[in-house]
Amino acid sequence: MVVIAILGILAVTAMPFYQTWLQRAYGSEATLMMKKIMDGQIMYYLDQNQFFPVAGQFIVVPSEGSPSPATAIQDVENALKITLPQGHNLEYLITNYGDYYCYVIIRANFPLFKDGHKELHGQLEKGGATYIFPGG
Repeated sequence: MVVIAILGILAVTAMPFYQTWLQRAYGSEATLMMKKIMDGQIMYYLDQNQFFPVAGQFIVVPSEGSPSPATAIQDVENALKITLPQGHNLEYLITNYGDYYCYVIIRANFPLFKDGHKELHGQLEKGGATYIFPGG
């Protein structure tokens, strides 16, 4: 009986650490994917002299549980030469603002970072300047 009580106490105290670990894992994955998308956009721009997708358009790759547009996922993978992981609770929005810059938002339904932000924003300008910052 004492052993079960001790295991119960350990499990209750470990739960917040597990949540923190999970949050850090998703935040790290979002940051890594943002860098991969930005690198893919740079390579695409050098090859095509424009950002992906076509100017004025956007691509949405929804998170797990949403109807997944297979063509959007395949278009991103073909154009940027990266693989977007599916089923990881992250939603991707890639927008092209013409000759000026492209903008990427990676969002989740839960905080990705310690400060409570649920989104990661990235902006890549035509001149090559890259900005990555939390939002939402």
